[in-house]
Amino acid sequence: MYRGLIWLAFVDLKRAWLRSLVTALAIALALIAVTFFVGQIGLRQAELLTDYEASGAATFVIELGSVPANDVANLVQSLHSISGVQSVDAPYNGTQLGLVADTSFVVFENEKQQESLGARTTVLGVDRSFDPVRDYYVNFHDLNPEAPAAVLGAPLLATSGTVRPPDRNEIVVPSGVTDYVGIRPAAEATVDLTYLNADPPIVRRYEKLNLIGTFEFVGPDQGRFEPFWRLAARGSEVLTVRRPDAPEGVATTLPILLNKQLLKEFLGFVGEELAARGIQAPKEAAAKELVVRAKSVREVPTVEGEATSLLDQLGLKQDCGAANPATFCLRVPERNNFETALLEQRKLETGGSFFVLLLLGLVAAGAAGQQIQLILARWRELGILQAVGFSPFRVLLYFAARLYAALAAGIVIAAVAVSILPFARSASTFGFAVAVALVAASIAALPVLLWPLAQAPAQLLRVSA
Repeated sequence: MYRGLIWLAFVDLKRAWLRSLVTALAIALALIAVTFFVGQIGLRQAELLTDYEASGAATFVIELGSVPANDVANLVQSLHSISGVQSVDAPYNGTQLGLVADTSFVVFENEKQQESLGARTTVLGVDRSFDPVRDYYVNFHDLNPEAPAAVLGAPLLATSGTVRPPDRNEIVVPSGVTDYVGIRPAAEATVDLTYLNADPPIVRRYEKLNLIGTFEFVGPDQGRFEPFWRLAARGSEVLTVRRPDAPEGVATTLPILLNKQLLKEFLGFVGEELAARGIQAPKEAAAKELVVRAKSVREVPTVEGEATSLLDQLGLKQDCGAANPATFCLRVPERNNFETALLEQRKLETGGSFFVLLLLGLVAAGAAGQQIQLILARWRELGILQAVGFSPFRVLLYFAARLYAALAAGIVIAAVAVSILPFARSASTFGFAVAVALVAASIAALPVLLWPLAQAPAQLLRVSA
């Protein structure tokens, strides 16, 4: 009996082959469109998150109190053990440590005298894990106590040479400084590192540092440095000229990049000098922030929670307003943070889902319209079939066989097209499109089919007559 009903349905489809073919083609086009849009949504979301991660969206900053240098190293190792952590960096940031750098280059030299041009900036000591584009963060509260305490991502974008963490005898300098002096990579730089939290300040010179690259600083202090001119005669410095209004302290977040080990050596020298003077350093000479990068944007909340728990276990309490040394503050950058990335991803998903739902609505409307047309054309036959003993379920099976035969034909056509078209080659996405299309068509067609079956056969025959 059931085979006969299904065979009858296929016979009807064969008689109305043109209408059935058009229906199958329409379903196939809808499936291809849904596959395309769903695939594009996933692709664009992945590209969006990749771009955000490249600019630092998977990174957050842990600001530390007065933690000794050895404890900072242990913290870095402990944070590395968290499964979702990609990297942990603890740079020596001059704005936090009270360090400035006078970087100069020789612009004229003969047997009698030597002239140099240079600039005063802050300094950043980094190791090989440092990424110049996404791992430099500034907090203007370090420069101005009246400013709000918030970290801001400040990318260092390469402009010439090789911008990477420098080795012990290398340096990377802002392009504004090299443009002012008029030199290019491969020039030799002289750097005077100055520790300002002592009276008089502690200074040490590092010579013959190879300039390997220059960068453009993206931030409020872009191009902000204090220039100077220096004259040396017969090997001895005679004069250094600065602007009359040049500040003495750290006045910019524009950095030069030096090797972290070199900064560590200088801070060790500072400690020795302070001890020789019989005074204690007003600030612990250790890294004050940890730059933690998660493996992906989605893992940032989990990594933040595990990092907070780990620091609590080590005896540090989270308190962003206290001056207690045994505290830390977890800060998310003001720009390019994971919350913004996830919000943009949700916006993209919402916009794409609207078009997918619109296409599914068209599939549902087409399936319902086809069934309405078929019911009206077969209205009398419905009454006759039920009058001769066919149950409503068997009649429903007959119309369902017609519907799903057309859907199956459309799925086959769409599968062939998807295997050929380069933009839609995704088995999982196509499977999702088929599933939701079948559900949408079934939900739309079922009320239409139940409408005549809910009436008595005599009522159907009387209406037909």
